[in-house]
Amino acid sequence: MRMIGHRLSMERCRLGLSASAFAVLGGVDASVQEAFEKGARHPDAAYLATMAVIGIDVLYVVTGMPTCTEDLSVSREEVSLLRAYRTSDDAGKKAAHAALQAIAQAFPGDMLSASGARASQPAAAAAPPTETA
Repeated sequence: MRMIGHRLSMERCRLGLSASAFAVLGGVDASVQEAFEKGARHPDAAYLATMAVIGIDVLYVVTGMPTCTEDLSVSREEVSLLRAYRTSDDAGKKAAHAALQAIAQAFPGDMLSASGARASQPAAAAAPPTETA
């Protein structure tokens, strides 16, 4: 199972993140991240699902087979925005959604569809997810 740790480390490096930054994004201590990468511990599904959001290829980490050839990585700026969004309260998340919706409406020709093609019209911004107890 050392291979999983090695591939996790490769994905972290591909994203240009330090082990400590990766640990923060994954919601684990730096020592746990180190144990994952050394193969001494195995990441659970919740950790892998969280890391998939920031752009790691979970299928590759677990099996060694890449999901696709499309670049799914996120920039450092996107990671910073994601971190700010995740740590915001509901009012902050609603404000972020409103700002992005306003940008999409103001610059419709600059928006990309999910496939990466230029969109003819901006899609309505989805409402922020609500947490359940």
